[in-house]
Amino acid sequence: MLIFDKNPAQDLIVIAEIGVNHEGGLDYAKELIRLAASTGADAVKFQSYTPARYASKENMERFERVGRFSFSEEDHLELIEAAKEAGIVFFSTPLSEDWVPFLDKHTDAFKIASGDITFEPVIRVVAATGKPFIISTGAASIQEIDEAVSWVKDEIGEAKAKENLALMHCICSYPAPIEQANVLSVPFLAERYGLPVGYSNHVIEPEACLAAVALGANIIEIHFTDKKTERDFHDHALSFEPQELKAFIKSAQLVKAALGTFTKAVQPCEQDLIPHVRKGIVAAHDLKAGHVLTADDLIYARPSTEFTSAEFDTLIGKTVNNDTAEGHLIKKESV
Repeated sequence: MLIFDKNPAQDLIVIAEIGVNHEGGLDYAKELIRLAASTGADAVKFQSYTPARYASKENMERFERVGRFSFSEEDHLELIEAAKEAGIVFFSTPLSEDWVPFLDKHTDAFKIASGDITFEPVIRVVAATGKPFIISTGAASIQEIDEAVSWVKDEIGEAKAKENLALMHCICSYPAPIEQANVLSVPFLAERYGLPVGYSNHVIEPEACLAAVALGANIIEIHFTDKKTERDFHDHALSFEPQELKAFIKSAQLVKAALGTFTKAVQPCEQDLIPHVRKGIVAAHDLKAGHVLTADDLIYARPSTEFTSAEFDTLIGKTVNNDTAEGHLIKKESV
């Protein structure tokens, strides 16, 4: 799988989730894009929808907010251009399936929201685009994830699904308590589905994201804002500010660098140190030239730059050619 020209099997991919933190302000959204680009994030993600096909009017306060926070196609084009100018990838979550054709035309990847994991129409139409996409699994059961993955495989085939699809572990709570982040779901999902698995964060503390990286999540999505406080919309409180996101990216890169490979081998930086930290063989007391060595003449001490501790028995019965002072190494040229 390639997404944003990176391979999530090995590359760290950080998504700054702007979502609707712009609160409907186009200029504010553009500024958030520029700020996200300055952190080193790979992509910014928005939400695209037709209000009447996203939320019902049962809760008019929510419906009106959804309407205020929505952007038109023309707005999207301006945001896409702003992202290009800032040097960061723009993509979006189609929260109503009617937005998929527009996004297919203008963007290179999709994300399915956790709330739509049981919404077959949008999953199938996104899969049919043939573009890489992510399904978030917040509040989903194993059976629901199984079914969503099966829709993708049915739509484009198993081979193409493995090529195009990634999953995201997520906890749908705003914010989610860190003790319920359950980031061990990352390797569990990866083993069960054989797909790249990332982590979509709703935890305030950065440690949940770093733990996910340590457990193999290479796609990390973090809500992003310019300022957590003095904002009306609740997502700001659980978002990372620019300096926090920049610090996380640096830490995540170090975590990935520390992971290495799934084996145990001597590292290059250890090689020269080995003889200096392992026991060698030294004289237990002063030894005169011509002396025939016995076990009582020898003890173990660092370094092992001459004889190693494993060679102790091979020295018994050997003749010392030179005087050797107590506590000094038995040298190879001396026996």
